Amino acid sequence: MNSAPSSDTSTTVKLAIAGAIFAVGLGVGIAISTLNPTPRTVDAIRLDNLAPSRDFCNNYGSSAMVVTSRVYVTLNPFNVYVGQADPVPGCVVLPNNWNLLLQKGAIREQDIRNCKDRMNTFGFTGDLDQQPFVDCIYESRDAQERFTAPSPSPSPGT
Repeated sequence: MNSAPSSDTSTTVKLAIAGAIFAVGLGVGIAISTLNPTPRTVDAIRLDNLAPSRDFCNNYGSSAMVVTSRVYVTLNPFNVYVGQADPVPGCVVLPNNWNLLLQKGAIREQDIRNCKDRMNTFGFTGDLDQQPFVDCIYESRDAQERFTAPSPSPSPGT
């Protein structure tokens, strides 16, 4: 009897759990820092001011905090290691403004076709007039629902 399929499934489940733990940890960290503001707290207005190519970003997209982290996964033995996160200011471009990225030479027609096929949009870091780092990014509606859902009202007597 071959047990390879259950081993593959087990590895996939472990990877999914590790990814979920990482995402929840990141969310909790952001929530805690938001609830306990310090002079180093970044709010939406400051983030708008820090955005790369600020005028472009504020007119044609949304400023963003881009968090880059590397995840190392060993399979034998199975372990997950996460590198230090590196947050930088970035910008998410609204899909109807992709042509402006094309005009600036930040993306090509092929990039638009590839990104559109996966129903995504573009985000970038760095100055658009120099050499920005542009990614085709996916909007996570699940995360949006978690952070924008109305807060439950306090129960009486608490």
